[in-house]
Amino acid sequence: MVAYFHFPNQTLAKDLYSVLTKNLIQFSVYLLFFPITAYAKGYDFIETFLEQSFAYTVVLSDSDVFTVGIKDFNPNELFNTDNPDLGTEDSLANRKKYAISTLPMSFQLNNEEDRNKHQLFFRLSGLGTEEKVRWGDETVEDDFQQVIADFYTAYRYEYKFDDHWRITPGFGVHLMRYENTMDYNSATGKSYAPIFDGLLFNTTAWSNIYEPHLKLTYSKNENWGKWQYSAAGHYFYGYGWGEANEGEIGNSEGWYIVNSATIVYNIEQIGRSIQSVYSTVRRVDVGSDVSEPLGTSFYYEATVGWLMTPPFEISFVDNIGLGLTFNYGSAFKGGSLVLFFNQD
Repeated sequence: MVAYFHFPNQTLAKDLYSVLTKNLIQFSVYLLFFPITAYAKGYDFIETFLEQSFAYTVVLSDSDVFTVGIKDFNPNELFNTDNPDLGTEDSLANRKKYAISTLPMSFQLNNEEDRNKHQLFFRLSGLGTEEKVRWGDETVEDDFQQVIADFYTAYRYEYKFDDHWRITPGFGVHLMRYENTMDYNSATGKSYAPIFDGLLFNTTAWSNIYEPHLKLTYSKNENWGKWQYSAAGHYFYGYGWGEANEGEIGNSEGWYIVNSATIVYNIEQIGRSIQSVYSTVRRVDVGSDVSEPLGTSFYYEATVGWLMTPPFEISFVDNIGLGLTFNYGSAFKGGSLVLFFNQD
């Protein structure tokens, strides 16, 4: 889990202008025949935009699916390569436009030595973006900001088949709030303000999303540390409401499957503090409302770093550390410097 990190990506608002311009004719024709205040229902493209915004926030707030960091870079410069799937200058610039913060917390409902365990998991996260919107040949840009807050809670049951195999079914619920603001600086933007305000811009929306999930894990302790393999599947479906798009917020839906292999190599132990080298490789497959914003149906991620358990017992801290992560093949391709907190 990552307690706080800068999150940049290019998908939340990168197509905002193109989406709007493709639908301006629809708005213009509509306004010829109906007053501005006579909307009976929302527009499909706004509904899709909101559905996707909620959907990829579900995925990107899960640090077992996406690892991001406090400082971004282009891995091609580090490795002296020229692979566009590993990162580009444009993707690096886009990554720096967005930020996300998460605060995860879990509580065991039984004793640590129990074979099978019940767990409550909570996570509060927020995704914020800042974008510039330019209308056609306008030289003046409008300022567009948006924030998606997500309160997530889940119940999980861990069943151990033996000392190596365990299965963990769970069920989670998201309560999410979307809000954006548009500062109309351009003449074109100001002319469209009466149309878009409350419908797409300067508006709010909510979504309640349900997320059943299942994880299968094989782990083995060695004299040098431990290694494990896990496969997890998540499906989610939600219901939206709110001011935006005349209340037509839609039903965010998506799924993702994560296959990952992890190695933790212990270097030394000083007192109760263990110094370790941590590395993991994962493949993430995504679908439904998630694949288009991420720009792919699957991607790969590799992370390597250093972990340290606290020198004295802290009930809510398992470990902390520092590392590098590399994303390959998605709209978030690139590298980041990562802070680890309670990393599995």
